[in-house]
Amino acid sequence: MALNLDARQRAMLEAMGITVWLPEPVEPAATAAVAAIAAAPSPVAESVAAPAMRTAPPAPVSPPVAQAAAPAAEAAPAPVQPPAQTARPASPPPQNLSGHRAHEPRQFVQQPAAGPAGEPGLGWTISPAQLVYPHAPQHVHSAEQGGWLILLEPAANPPLLSPAQRPAADSAQTALQGDAAKLLDNMLRALGLQEKPRVFSAALHRAPPDADLSHAQALQPALETLLRELRPDCVLVLGLASARAVLGRHDALGRLRAEPHHIAGVPTVVTYDPNYLLRAPQAKAGAWADLVQADAFTKGL
Repeated sequence: MALNLDARQRAMLEAMGITVWLPEPVEPAATAAVAAIAAAPSPVAESVAAPAMRTAPPAPVSPPVAQAAAPAAEAAPAPVQPPAQTARPASPPPQNLSGHRAHEPRQFVQQPAAGPAGEPGLGWTISPAQLVYPHAPQHVHSAEQGGWLILLEPAANPPLLSPAQRPAADSAQTALQGDAAKLLDNMLRALGLQEKPRVFSAALHRAPPDADLSHAQALQPALETLLRELRPDCVLVLGLASARAVLGRHDALGRLRAEPHHIAGVPTVVTYDPNYLLRAPQAKAGAWADLVQADAFTKGL
């Protein structure tokens, strides 16, 4: 902001000690020269404008699109876009060919032990009974009834055993061989049966797969005849196939073990086959419980 002070005001400020700075006066000749230079046209502008006024420049020709895009592509390659994924049709759900509902577990159907049309026990035979411990002490007044009857199925193709591998004379004498015979002997001795005079065993034999069973007899009549002769206190059945043939049922081994049975009025207990216990040692505890239950029948408990 400019201050328009006259001579009297400047004199008063100086008397008060205030210094006033004012621009120097501009000469009239210099002012006229600056105005003349501002009004004169620029020679550079005249030299540029003159050709433009004489001839108009030709219109610029746009280069082809392919040629113009090539340098840009060389300068910065465009990112490659992934191919668009087309929606695949949903595959149909797998068909349920088992006949069961999807939320229900598939049931395992046990096959019959033997016999055409699934009749258990058909074509089976039973061998004569023998004493398991023939060297057990015989009481003079020993009863003609009571004791055990052990039913088992021997191996179809038993291996050849050396004399050292065969059961000793004082061990259990059954149709089993090898380690299975030793295991059964140990289990029976744990119950003290080596001191019992009436412990019998009988082997069960199934018919060959290609045998004609049209005139075969069932196992149950021959078994009932043997029971009437021996009159044991308990029947112990070893293995699933033997239990099905003896009881005439198709149930699994677990159910046959859990249910009470009677053959010709004699209590019957089903347990594991010793050959199976050699492959599944965890089942030995259940087998021992079955033997304890059978021993209770012989003691009238």
